[in-house]
Amino acid sequence: LQALKRKPDLFLCSNLDVKAVFQCGVLSLKFPEAPTVKASCGFFTELLPRCGEITPVGQVVHENGKALLQAVLEGIGGQASRSLMDHFAEILFALNKHCFSLLSVW
Repeated sequence: LQALKRKPDLFLCSNLDVKAVFQCGVLSLKFPEAPTVKASCGFFTELLPRCGEITPVGQVVHENGKALLQAVLEGIGGQASRSLMDHFAEILFALNKHCFSLLSVW
């Protein structure tokens, strides 16, 4: 998360598998440990605003965002601790703000 905040063009590295990083983040949203889920939520709230400016990120979100939305809704629906709801809400807010056309399709 800190690396993404300091150097968002990290996702432009040719040897970085953005899809794998994204999928790991989605899986981490389902972990039982609150600190892991909180960090993963923070990752997505930093990542989603970059959909438009970093092409690989936009492409991965376009192709795999539905899985992210599903994981967030499952967390809100009872899979995650109630103390994490604000963090999941931040992801929904970021999706709504930065990926609205995709969100309505998903």
